[in-house]
Amino acid sequence: MTTWRNAVVSAAAVLALGVLAACGGGDPDPEPSPDPSPSKEQEGREITGQLLRSALLRIDDIPAGLGTDFASARQAEVTGADSVTDGPEECSEYLEAEYGGEETDRFDDEYRDDVAVTAVYTSIRSFEDGDVDDELEAIRDIFAVCDRFEITPADQPIEVTTTLDDFADLDGFEDIGEDGLRLTFALSVDGAPTRTMYYHFIQIGDFVAQAGGQVAADGDPAPFLDLVLVAEEKLQDLVDEVG
Repeated sequence: MTTWRNAVVSAAAVLALGVLAACGGGDPDPEPSPDPSPSKEQEGREITGQLLRSALLRIDDIPAGLGTDFASARQAEVTGADSVTDGPEECSEYLEAEYGGEETDRFDDEYRDDVAVTAVYTSIRSFEDGDVDDELEAIRDIFAVCDRFEITPADQPIEVTTTLDDFADLDGFEDIGEDGLRLTFALSVDGAPTRTMYYHFIQIGDFVAQAGGQVAADGDPAPFLDLVLVAEEKLQDLVDEVG
């Protein structure tokens, strides 16, 4: 699952405000011109697509513990495109992105290492009007109920067992972001574990970054901590840029 929304709304353009010159005239004590309201461009940098993309992870950011032969896959696999054939309704709400706050923009990418048979996912989303506050809470609510579900791509049922952890409860993640979650999907076929997918949601300000990926069922998730730390640093740089 490398995306959250089926449609992406372009970020609103920032309006440039002109500065009014003081007017002279017959009034010996003219009323001062009101100070213009600060625009986002005055408060910080305009939130452009290029700026948002700067918060995405790059191949050079991937720890060697996850693989060393990565190439861009550009959403080669989108688990969310598969319908839930068994499981609570809340699971479908998540996979179909019918939950949480309304994002204003989103960019994502995927990298694959076919030698190590792993993948890395990276996304950045922006929100306005406090919608970011609803995003992680909605995920918490969904996975309080959605502990397992089944999808059936290509007529092959895949059972998914879910685990949700707050960063505060994970060693090494406690101080990452203003809020953070790890969502784990353990996949199995005919009762045999096949792979595990990790999604880390990092919230700072009006942005949510996601850094994660998939490994073999018995793969070591430890390198994901380094990946998430890099994602947090890039996200903080973005927040600092926009002010």
